[in-house]
Amino acid sequence: MTDNFQMINNNGAVFFRASEITAPHGFSTRLGGVSKIAHLSSMNLGAKLGDEIENVRENYRIILDSIGLVPDSLVYTNQIHSNTVLKVGKNDIGKAYDCDGFVTGEKDVSLCVRTADCVPVLFSCEGICVGACHAGWRGTVLKIQQNTVSEMIKLGANLNSIKVAVGACIHKCCYTVGLDFKNSVKEALGEDFTRKHIIEQGNELKADLVGMNRELLCDIGINPNNIFILDRCTSCENDLFFSHRAQKGKRGVMGAFIALK
Repeated sequence: MTDNFQMINNNGAVFFRASEITAPHGFSTRLGGVSKIAHLSSMNLGAKLGDEIENVRENYRIILDSIGLVPDSLVYTNQIHSNTVLKVGKNDIGKAYDCDGFVTGEKDVSLCVRTADCVPVLFSCEGICVGACHAGWRGTVLKIQQNTVSEMIKLGANLNSIKVAVGACIHKCCYTVGLDFKNSVKEALGEDFTRKHIIEQGNELKADLVGMNRELLCDIGINPNNIFILDRCTSCENDLFFSHRAQKGKRGVMGAFIALK
């Protein structure tokens, strides 16, 4: 849980790192960048949200430097709420792909997924490969986390050695959903799974995306002791994180980054 994470402030750039993962990695917050517009302030990593492109580029430079990643080493997702996970390498640096996850077995390639309530998940099999995925509710239900693990195994990862870090996202305290959402989860993953992770609270339905991802990771064989969850809700802590719900869609985005050591 949160005890397995360090909150690091590097000259104002605040990010979280899972202490059990040795690969260079980090989950950014909304703090420490140069974006000036109030709802994007200040570490906005989204280029199509009304920010000055120079500010976004500088924000990437700041956060990469703070985390300790190689400059100009990023591969980007266009994030289409899919379960598509691609294998990438040095030839893909600077490119963006229609997918929601990456794996790589090459050094000095920084994987990046961006979120503002959805679940950012980073994966590491030390010395062999790393992975990253953006798990919105659709990606979660379509098992993008399992697909990421499967792609890592193709690169030589040992299932028992894969460690997983789940960053800040919207938690069940704030994630109110509708009956259509519940029915979609039930159709995809069954009634028992749905009953565990979508609960009635008063007249509302609350969904636990973190719990869903954790169970699906365990189902594919990830050791529960190797799953580390940052127990921070982006909607509750909107002063620290961007949140699509808390900011009613008018917000920036954060990044989750990892590279092979």
